[in-house]
Amino acid sequence: MDWFSQVVRVSAIETKVVDTTGAGDLFASGFLYGMINRLSLRDCCKIGCCAGAAVVRDLGGEITPENRIWMFQQLDSQNLQSSPLFNI
Repeated sequence: MDWFSQVVRVSAIETKVVDTTGAGDLFASGFLYGMINRLSLRDCCKIGCCAGAAVVRDLGGEITPENRIWMFQQLDSQNLQSSPLFNI
């Protein structure tokens, strides 16, 4: 992957925001998940955005079960499939 010469723009996912605790951490974890799975830079950013958006929908820095379902729906809507490892 030659990411050092790439620039991508990915829109944030519009959602209700209750608490921003963990948004950056979850973006980073989603991005790294994409890197580990050798996805494109754009897809890594999209997964990061989905994870970050999922955590801000409720209080605390954890993704609730209902927001986890929402996150997977967002991934599906962007044609991003998650591996069984991501469904832990």
